[in-house]
Amino acid sequence: MTLTLELSPEREATFKAQARARGLSVEEWLLQLADQLAPPASIAHLQKTNPQEWLRQFRAWAESHDRTTPLLSDEAVSRESIYPDRV
Repeated sequence: MTLTLELSPEREATFKAQARARGLSVEEWLLQLADQLAPPASIAHLQKTNPQEWLRQFRAWAESHDRTTPLLSDEAVSRESIYPDRV
C-alpha cells in the first residue's frame, strides 16, 4: 500500500531529524512507529525474520502471566484423566 502524507515544512524537517537521529530513513522510522501503535495480530513471522525480537516479545508475554497460579497435578494431566474412556 502506498500512503501519501501532506506535511508542513516544519513537520517534515522534524520527522527527518527524528529519523536521522535513529539512523533511519523517514519511511523506516514511520513504519517502526506504525508497528508500535498497531502491532501485527501475530508475531509468528518474527521467528524467521527477526528471532531476537520474537524472543523478546515471547518472554514479555510469558512474564505477563501470574506466577501464583497453581500448577496442575500429575493426575490432572495424566492420559487417564484426559481420556477416561480409552483406558
